Amino acid sequence: MTAPKLKLCGLHSLEDVIAVSESSADFAGFVMAESRRRVTPESVKKWLDACPLPGKKIAVLFVNEKAAEIERVVEILDPDIIQFHGDEPLHHLEHIKQSTGKEIWKAVPHEEQTLEKMEQYTGTADGFIIDAKVKGARGGTGQRFDWSHIPRYVSFGKDRGLPLLIAGGVTPKNAGELLSFQPWGVDVSSGIEKEGKKDKSLVMEMEKRLNSNENHVSR
Repeated sequence: MTAPKLKLCGLHSLEDVIAVSESSADFAGFVMAESRRRVTPESVKKWLDACPLPGKKIAVLFVNEKAAEIERVVEILDPDIIQFHGDEPLHHLEHIKQSTGKEIWKAVPHEEQTLEKMEQYTGTADGFIIDAKVKGARGGTGQRFDWSHIPRYVSFGKDRGLPLLIAGGVTPKNAGELLSFQPWGVDVSSGIEKEGKKDKSLVMEMEKRLNSNENHVSR
């Protein structure tokens, strides 16, 4: 069984970028929205110039941001993926997709209407991230949702041929449990941090768990 794709998100320093460069992660994410991990595109460009990430796709995360600012960031960084983490209407995603030509991912919080919301964005979104719903926050909280619902989300992605990543409270300790659901990908931020910084040992442990054949149990 193939190990899930790994996205390391919330990078907010050159040291974080270096840690990711030494990993086998498939995606590196930068938060452009209000957050303790918020960064500027100018800073990210300096870090990536100093430490390129060949073979890894770059994602930039926004929350209810205006099109002009998103397009400005894309002009500076030329990312692979634009990730929307707010209440953006479908037409906003369609506009950004058309104006930038970039891959669009939509984060959707776990709740009763999650599948309905995903269906609404299908056709425009190129991938989905399922995260915990935490009042006053838009991800990166370290909180996990009820994972018994993951099979429905995984099936949704597989049926439509779309990447589906699981986020929210994923750590090296519980990553093995996630493998039993066979998600396309795993999105991690706080779970690989120590004292607010990405920790190389935790990144390595996460990779070890996600690539551990003993945890690959079909269900």
